[in-house]
Amino acid sequence: MEPLHQARRQELIERASAQLRAWHLREPALVFLTMHLPLAFIGSQLLLIAQPFVGLVTGERTARDLVLFFEDPQNIERLAARLEQNV
Repeated sequence: MEPLHQARRQELIERASAQLRAWHLREPALVFLTMHLPLAFIGSQLLLIAQPFVGLVTGERTARDLVLFFEDPQNIERLAARLEQNV
């Protein structure tokens, strides 16, 4: 798979943070993300296995991009940092 582009990564972070804020799940998401940061790569591999099913819900491109997103623990840290900002 090709690497996730910076613009797409930022788009995923913005969409996820906006949706979590809209659902009032910012704090639980922060706790979950920081607790499971070391397991991000394993989660990406599980998501890779489930990609055909996730693709039915989110679309093929988004499912593939989510796998690439969760492969890098720095992306999780970026998402957590974005959630911590007061916007």
